[in-house]
Amino acid sequence: MILLHTSDWHLGRSFHGTGLLEAQEEVLDALVATVTERGVDAVLLAGDVYDRALPPADAVRLLDRTLSRLHAAGAQVVLTSGNHDSAVRLGFGGG
Repeated sequence: MILLHTSDWHLGRSFHGTGLLEAQEEVLDALVATVTERGVDAVLLAGDVYDRALPPADAVRLLDRTLSRLHAAGAQVVLTSGNHDSAVRLGFGGG
């Protein structure tokens, strides 16, 4: 079994008033490509997926798209909430 472990995405974070979502999307595109190319069986996402408990809608959509793409690549996703996350919001992309 090939396992990829990642954490602390902090989706929706801004830095000095500049949103980072576009850069975060590029990183997640690379992560999905790695999962696909390496035949990763499972992705463990260990908390702080969002930067705050009430993330921007764009950050929620990015997570949902990324989880869907990981599933389409054949990977199971195990996701835990961190101190920046709302467990209810993390369940959004779990369908």
